[in-house]
Amino acid sequence: MLHGLAQSGPYFESKTKGFRRVLEPLGYEFYYPTAPTKCSPADISTDIDDLGASSADDYHTWIVPDPVNNEYRLPDITRTFLREYILEHGPFDGIIGFSQGAAVAGYLLTDFNHLLDLTEEQQPTLKFCILFMGFRFKPDVYQEQYIKHPITVPSMHVAGQLDTVVDVAKIHDLHAACAEGTGTYLEHSGGHFVPNSKGFVTKVAEWLQSLPE
Repeated sequence: MLHGLAQSGPYFESKTKGFRRVLEPLGYEFYYPTAPTKCSPADISTDIDDLGASSADDYHTWIVPDPVNNEYRLPDITRTFLREYILEHGPFDGIIGFSQGAAVAGYLLTDFNHLLDLTEEQQPTLKFCILFMGFRFKPDVYQEQYIKHPITVPSMHVAGQLDTVVDVAKIHDLHAACAEGTGTYLEHSGGHFVPNSKGFVTKVAEWLQSLPE
């Protein structure tokens, strides 16, 4: 479970109780890493409240600004951290991300084991990914990866109809990076958050159960 910008693992865990309540009886176990890089409100262009941020002294980020090029990048520290986390706690069946965490997951899923330097034995091919408000990385340096390595892991891309943080077009851009027939698009009626309603999470559960073993 990869949290969003200015959140932490424990905070994201507290915000997804309803989500887990439906899926845990199906046998799913959830892990909530915290991004290794801390950030401050000054580093964040979006309103903190809109992000659904954690407490003021516990802001974390998976990606970091690149002020020289007026862009951002996925730092080596994030990839190293996730590799070590998987080696310690995995292997995993799937990956779920929210906002920035979903964007990171989406990029890594273009070639997950290669980008994290993991063998098939250390981490077998993931069975699914669920990306809430996940967007495609914008900097040019990442585009070749999306083009040459379409996402083949069965994926669900969720947009919030009232989301004012991640435009739905950006979610479609990541969805378009999937191999044909592998990506599912779904909307919920709220804003920038992971829906906890039983009705919505049941749709997610039904999708998971429809996937091949």
